[in-house]
Amino acid sequence: MKISYKKTNAIFLIFLSLIFVASAFGIDEKLTNFIHEYFTFIFIIFLLSLSICIYDVIMKIKQITKEKFNSIHQEKEFVNIIKNLSYEEKNILSLFLESTSHEKALNPNDQAVAWLESVKLIFNTGKIEGNKKRFRIHPSVSKYLVQNPNALY
Repeated sequence: MKISYKKTNAIFLIFLSLIFVASAFGIDEKLTNFIHEYFTFIFIIFLLSLSICIYDVIMKIKQITKEKFNSIHQEKEFVNIIKNLSYEEKNILSLFLESTSHEKALNPNDQAVAWLESVKLIFNTGKIEGNKKRFRIHPSVSKYLVQNPNALY
């Protein structure tokens, strides 16, 4: 079993909390005397451990917020790109929506396919079918187009 420093710190914080609770209720006289004698030192260690736990929570919240912001920003960028597509590029994207599959075999030499790949609306899966390559539509783009089918017209 691998134990990370986060888990170790959380266990240590719980342990210190239980020691303080046991001392407060006077469960063991020796423990109560020990806590009273070294209270300042133990309390500093407790606060240090608590601050590390709080820091980890703040960093996790920051990471989630950043990912959500990036997702929203990426979706807005995709919407802006889709609005400015040419007829041929919109036609290629509509091919992905007509079938239940999110993959299509397309000619990689087609300028519209190459441009859609360069702006990351579609990406190459690496599979080859004859003289065509299989491309997959970006999940965010697919979701947006399913919700807003008129965006391609």
